[in-house]
Amino acid sequence: MVPATFSSFFAASAGVAGALIGLLFVAISVAPQWSDSGQRVELDVRAGVAFSALIDALVVSLFALIPGIDLGTPALVVAVSGLASCVALGIVLLRSAAVGNRGHHLRLLVAQGIVFVLQGIAALRLIGNPHDESAVRYLAIVTVIFFIVGIIRAWQLIGAKDTGLFRVVRDALRERSAPPVGTASVPPDE
Repeated sequence: MVPATFSSFFAASAGVAGALIGLLFVAISVAPQWSDSGQRVELDVRAGVAFSALIDALVVSLFALIPGIDLGTPALVVAVSGLASCVALGIVLLRSAAVGNRGHHLRLLVAQGIVFVLQGIAALRLIGNPHDESAVRYLAIVTVIFFIVGIIRAWQLIGAKDTGLFRVVRDALRERSAPPVGTASVPPDE
């Protein structure tokens, strides 16, 4: 049973998830169409990650709004489904020889898979004790995490530049350490 104190959160989350899924479909339809098969696989993986994260948030939020329902079982089913999606997307990445930044994508899939496992643990706690408020709180936090994942991956889907702090600092350090374009490196005089 979901405590009444979470009703507003899950109602808002269901609305947000529905809107973001709709926007994800728009992002997929306007995403750059890559002729390179590796880039196409990367696009498909990004879309799959965003979709599974947002679907998880939507399903958990909608079931949480049904009066008298035990949230543990639907949360467990969605967690197992999301983990299976991560495994399937990982296989797609590994099978495509043309994917460039495979390690990066695999690390993100593993991270998302870990969040699905943690959600599954909270779901099992709720199956054992449907009144476990801390497990419901944990599912609410996981829902927020999946919103963040879905939004970030959708942002990448439309070809937007990654402007995260770590990426910007790393790129700035690389630019600073690289020799200026058009200059030849001259060995020092002896």
